[in-house]
Order: sequence, then C-alpha cells, then structure tokens
Amino acid sequence: MILIFEMTWTGTVHAPVNCGVIQFVARAWPEQQVRVHADPTHLTELQRDPALAALPNIAFMPIEVSQRYRGRTHMVSFPRFWQEFRTIRTALGKVPHKAGCLVLLTSTTATGTFAAAYAARLSGRRVGVQIGLHGNLSDATGWRPRNPLVRAFDTRSALERRFQVPVRFLVLEPAIRAALQSVLPEASARTDIVRHPINAAEIPTSDPPVPLPPIRIGFVGLGSEAKGFPTFLDIAARVKARHGDRVAFVHVGVVQAGKTAGCDVLEDPPAHEHLPRAEFARRLAALHYVFLPFRRGYYDFSASGALIDAVTWLKPVITMRVPLSEQFFAESGEIGFLCEDEAGMEAAVERVVTEVDPERYARQIDALRRAREARRTEVLAAAYREAVELGFPKLLEQPVRPVAARPE
Repeated sequence: MILIFEMTWTGTVHAPVNCGVIQFVARAWPEQQVRVHADPTHLTELQRDPALAALPNIAFMPIEVSQRYRGRTHMVSFPRFWQEFRTIRTALGKVPHKAGCLVLLTSTTATGTFAAAYAARLSGRRVGVQIGLHGNLSDATGWRPRNPLVRAFDTRSALERRFQVPVRFLVLEPAIRAALQSVLPEASARTDIVRHPINAAEIPTSDPPVPLPPIRIGFVGLGSEAKGFPTFLDIAARVKARHGDRVAFVHVGVVQAGKTAGCDVLEDPPAHEHLPRAEFARRLAALHYVFLPFRRGYYDFSASGALIDAVTWLKPVITMRVPLSEQFFAESGEIGFLCEDEAGMEAAVERVVTEVDPERYARQIDALRRAREARRTEVLAAAYREAVELGFPKLLEQPVRPVAARPE
C-alpha cells in the first residue's frame, strides 16, 4: 500500500504538480492501493483532473492540515509536528498488518520528516518513508534556530538524521540533487530523482499562436522579488517605451503583497489573489514567450512550476543560465533563449520583438514538444518504480487489492 500526504498546502497551491506526482506513483504501482490524504479543498482540485480521478487504485482521504505557520515550512513548530504525527499514525493504523507500506510526503515542513519516521517506527508495520522536497530544500542552507532543541528538528537536521526506519528523499530534477550533493553529500546519497511531471490535462488542443506583433511575453507564477519579478517589470518598461504596441507584457499569476510598483506596464491589472485556473490558462495560452529570470540560490534547490507550464503549453522561454535551465536545454535542445545575465535577457526580448523568426520559433516548439513527451506521467512511472524498488527493496512485494477512487 502507498499512503500519500499533502500536509502543507490547501486549495489550488501545488495542485498541478501533486496531481502529476500522484499519477506517476499510481501508474508505477497499479497493483497497490494508493490513498491520497489532503485538505478537502486540495482534494477537490486534484479530482478536477479526469486522468487522475479515473485511476482505479486511488482513494481520496480528507484530513485536517495544520494552520500554524501556514506556508512557512522552515519554522519548527511542535504543535504542528504533533498534528502531522497523529495524521500519519492514524492512516497507518488502517493499513493491513501484513502489507508493506510506503509513506510519501509530496511536500514537507521542517518537522514533517520526523513525524513520518516516528509514526512509521511506532506502527508495528513494514514501512518506508519518502519525503518530497519541492522548494523548501533551500531551508536547509539558510537560517537555523539558535535554540539547540528547536535546531535539532529543523530541515537540515531532518536531512542529516539517520532514522530507525528507511527514509529517502525525492526531488524533481537532476540539477537539484547535484546541488544537494555539494552541501549535504550524505543526504544526496539517499535522494531519488523523478523529473517534474507535466499536467497532461492542460495540454492545449491547438498549436501555439504564430509569433506576430504584438509579441506577448509573460512572467508566470508568483510575482515576487525572489523570483525576479522586478527584473521583468524593469525590462518590460524599457522595451515597451521603445516599441509600444509591437509588444505586450503579461503576468500569469498573483503579485506578492506590496510589490505592485511598475505594474502599470502590464496588459492586465495585477492580481492579488490566485487566478482561477481558467483565467490562468487563458493568459498563458495567448503568450508567445515565457520570461523566467532565474537566480542562483532558490532555483539551485527547487524545480520550477513556471518552466513546466512553458513546456506543457509549448511556450519558448527567455531565461537566465542556472543549473536547472542548463539541464533543460541540454536534455531537450533549444527550448528558447538561455541568457547569461539581465542584459542578455533584455537583448533576447528586443530580438524577438524586432526580428521575428518563424523558423527558429518552430524549432523551439519542437524542442519543447520533446521535453513535454519525456515528462508525461506514463513515462515517469517507470523511473519512479525503479527508484522505489532500489531504495526500498521488497517493501511492496505483497500487493493489496485496489479500491475505487472515491472521496470520503
């Protein structure tokens, strides 16, 4: 049996990536029950994907997600730990005693790894624990609590701790494990890779728009300083001043509170709440290029949902050279423009506005299509099954009869 937990996010947050992860897990192990535990609002979003809802070995189990330090995964909270522990312990209590069980956390807080490992140890069952690290891996290289007791339960301690049950980590790109190797080699040795899945439900039915003026360039995701949103706005303002109606700049996402300065250059007013997925898709579908001003640091340890959106929708990217973007270009070819710095990004924007090249654009689309095919959940399922078989030998030998996927 496989128990999947999302105990960090609710509603639409991380729903697309979780949907893909759950699909490749269930497809990898069709003979196993896969029980998905998440907040009811998150389960609702997951079940909107017909491909996920149709998988016969998935059951959806509503749980209560802690309200403490919501979104602040680096904070060590013992009340939050206790709720995480009780949630996993309760779910394990419903697993047949003879069945091997894999516990997978699709995301985690500082204490989530400890909660899962301790619940597994006390369950009296054969349990392996796999911890998904998505974004919050950067917590391991940043601020740490001064209090030694609290520090013993932070993210870095979770990566370094040797538990009494098998615990492994899961990242969504090879570049992330390479970055982890440079700072925590022992944790890297216990880390598996399955590439970030696309959301097949959002693959457009029509071809990308022909790159004719106005050339539409979009920033996808949270409009924050850490993700380079001010860089996008600065370049947009300068290019717009030079070329006027020949170019349009679009934000496909929500602007971080208090970060609206310069947004008057955008085609649509800044959004302060998560866009409905239909509006998100409308803005993304109309783009010619996706602008991704990656920075070293955060994107050393995190996959990019915005980059996956660009791949899914076949939108060539204008991006900064970091290990993550280098990996994508090396694997799939010229998926857009790989720039050395902000000046290079502005030059690339200038070029696509003033030197429209349909043949090069078509080649970039073909490269993106190759990347998309390689990240379908049907393809990734084989890599995930191999990772589990190698990392948790013989854990899932005894299959459990699948159940129909219905919310409780």
